[in-house]
Amino acid sequence: MSGYKRISVAEAELLLSEHDNVMLLDMRDALTYCQNHDPRAIHLSDLNLRTMLKSTPRDMHLVICCYHGHASQDMAALFAEFDFDNIYSLDGGYAAWQARPGQRYRTPAERIPASIYH
Repeated sequence: MSGYKRISVAEAELLLSEHDNVMLLDMRDALTYCQNHDPRAIHLSDLNLRTMLKSTPRDMHLVICCYHGHASQDMAALFAEFDFDNIYSLDGGYAAWQARPGQRYRTPAERIPASIYH
């Protein structure tokens, strides 16, 4: 496979559930990532990009997620330039990921019962 493929949330979920060699890379800023992210995601930043490019096996499936699915396409293209075979940009980004039916991960604030504040 040359280049990368844009995939839907459903396709990404299927990929994550069917393969052991899949990484979900979340490239949103660190604060936003810390506030809420899929527990399977690894934060991709300027601090670990070089290590990821050098150390990740080239046959690993990489699903790259940003805020709305635009910046992830550029990042996916970069990984493809480094000869990765299975690169995917998540269409709709984290906004689509979080909105998927029945799968929304709650923020830490949402996990605290409202009664604790009263």
